[in-house]
Amino acid sequence: MNSMTGYGRAEASSADYKISIEVSSVNKKNLEVTVSSPKEWQYFEFVATSFLKKKIHRGRVRVALTADTLGSSSKVSKILQGKEFQELIKQLENFIQKQNQSFDLTPEIVLHALQLSTKESVYPEVSSSEELLLSTLLEATTSMIEMRKKEGDEIHTDFINRIQKLAGMIEQMESESKDLPELQRKKLLEKLENANLDIDPSDERVLKELAIYAEKSDVSEEITRLKSHLSQFTETCTSSGSVGRKLEFILQEISRELNTYCSKSARSQGTTVSLDARVEVEKIREQVMNVE
Repeated sequence: MNSMTGYGRAEASSADYKISIEVSSVNKKNLEVTVSSPKEWQYFEFVATSFLKKKIHRGRVRVALTADTLGSSSKVSKILQGKEFQELIKQLENFIQKQNQSFDLTPEIVLHALQLSTKESVYPEVSSSEELLLSTLLEATTSMIEMRKKEGDEIHTDFINRIQKLAGMIEQMESESKDLPELQRKKLLEKLENANLDIDPSDERVLKELAIYAEKSDVSEEITRLKSHLSQFTETCTSSGSVGRKLEFILQEISRELNTYCSKSARSQGTTVSLDARVEVEKIREQVMNVE
């Protein structure tokens, strides 16, 4: 079992640049991947999305790729001494002089000229860097998945404790309702007798109606299904892959059976326990929302 919350980061360097990849994820019903990267490496967004879809099943996953060029001072020196930069300065000087103004080479002019000279991409083609990018993405993703797994283990432990508590409540509900059908039958007979109605308790039609009435208070099926659902929930928690949606469905069924039990229960003690069980189910449901 994995949580949908996690974070991972990895760095790598080549001869010309240093890259950093951060991968983070939060809760979401389905899988959603967003990737941010330098515009020169936008193809990496497609590569990263395809890669993560093979690793992650649910959650909103964000990938942030940043890159810093290395040896920038030597590159600046090379640009300053280059013919293209000298020609750019010469063109600026000619332009200013044609406007009948004096030309002074200030640091600001040099800075702007440098910005114009370095507009071209400082990154190589993504195809030549794809192997490095993917290996770094794998490292960051692995770190994130480990964090998701660790938190998932903690959630699993919490589930086991709460399911055991629920099992105890269901045993108490079963104990409180074992003789309910017979009790309801006797109550109905007493009401009929107190009403001074001329009814023969041995009449087949009367017995049939009594049986139907008593059956409405029989919660044995609900108890059996509740025990089965708890077993399914526990088993699903140990299954591999994405289990969050299945756990949500099982919890819905548990809530349905508890509601039915409450509507049938004729003893306040049994009703109170079933209401407490519903509260416990809601606590589990909140945790399930974070399970992949």
